[in-house]
Amino acid sequence: MTEKELRRLGRGDLLNLLLEQSRENQRLREQLQAAQDALANKAICIDKAGSIAEASLQLNGVFQAAERACQQYTENIARLSQRQQVICAQREKESQKKALQIVADAQKQAEDATTAAQKRCDEMLKKAKAESQAYWDAVSAKITSITNAHAELRQLFSQISAREKDKQL
Repeated sequence: MTEKELRRLGRGDLLNLLLEQSRENQRLREQLQAAQDALANKAICIDKAGSIAEASLQLNGVFQAAERACQQYTENIARLSQRQQVICAQREKESQKKALQIVADAQKQAEDATTAAQKRCDEMLKKAKAESQAYWDAVSAKITSITNAHAELRQLFSQISAREKDKQL
């Protein structure tokens, strides 16, 4: 609008025009604010992109820490396994030593039992021979007394006795 046209307008029209201009001005301010917000959002996105890169680097650090923890865990497992193997080897060695001791003790007991049994057998044999000899002496004495009483029997027993002596030699 030109100046002439503005002078011809009345107060009501001027007020309407002023209100319309204010509204236009307000609308433009809102558009400006929206544009500035959009620009700020783009700046935030760009900043966030940098932050995302940093975050991925930090995540890599987390992954590296997790990898180190995993490696440390496997090393600890290997160490524990080695310790268990050493303990098992010691226990196996101790068990073998105990087993050898038990076997040696059992062999000694068996030898002792065998020796004791052999002694008892020797004593029993000696006793049996002594009893046998005593019995034989008693029988021989009876036979001698009977043979003295009967001369013929004495001669017969002499012959048998001679044969027995020849057999023993």
